[in-house]
Amino acid sequence: MTKESDEIKIEHEQDYREIAKTISRKKRPAKILRKLMNMMEAYRQSKKYGWSRPWNKHNLTNFQSFKLDHRNDELLYLNSQRFLSEMFSGAPEEVRVFSEGLLSDTNELMSFLFCHEYSDGNKHFEGATLSFGRINNKRYRDRIDIILEAEVINGVSQGYSRSRVFVDPYRNDVREPLWEDISNAIAGSTGETLFKLLSMASWDWADIPERHWDHWTSSYIDYFGDRQWNMEKSCFWIEANPVARMELMHKAA
Repeated sequence: MTKESDEIKIEHEQDYREIAKTISRKKRPAKILRKLMNMMEAYRQSKKYGWSRPWNKHNLTNFQSFKLDHRNDELLYLNSQRFLSEMFSGAPEEVRVFSEGLLSDTNELMSFLFCHEYSDGNKHFEGATLSFGRINNKRYRDRIDIILEAEVINGVSQGYSRSRVFVDPYRNDVREPLWEDISNAIAGSTGETLFKLLSMASWDWADIPERHWDHWTSSYIDYFGDRQWNMEKSCFWIEANPVARMELMHKAA
């Protein structure tokens, strides 16, 4: 790494703006832009700017990104609402109220699907994140993430294994999410249905460019990239390897 990039630090808002300008010009070598981008992402996370959250960037590689539309993806939205309703049975009332308000705010709601590989200690998972959000006070976001994952053992996906949920409205000077949960999968549940829909989308949308979300900055962010693991059977898309697609993808959701 060059001395120039090693000397750059973000200590003030002005530093952040200058680095953002430098990255947007794309005039520096790629490895320097990558370091600057990840430095900026860390600063954004510390301030809760934009979409960046700690649970979807560490020990994780996003290998597919899609933008959703509530008008065209009604089945995903419906099952997401059902899933959250089940998850919130023991949650505080403010969690349910915020979540219902966000998902019903169709004029401001922005929704994404990210498929990923994730290492959690000694365990490995492949999965998908349904991310629902809206702009709050210009540079902040209200956010709900539904993360459904399958454990991977020796290159073979074990099918729907667990869920993680993070409810994170923007709250001034509060870094922790309002509510979070991690639960083991339940056979025959709405979570299993939703998992099948997400795995189907991963395979079926892979060759539909208009489905993809792609921003030039992802080329310089560590947690975006190609799949890292050799998979024999997978619930999620593997480039040029359709025979690895697991049978559950072909079942009606």
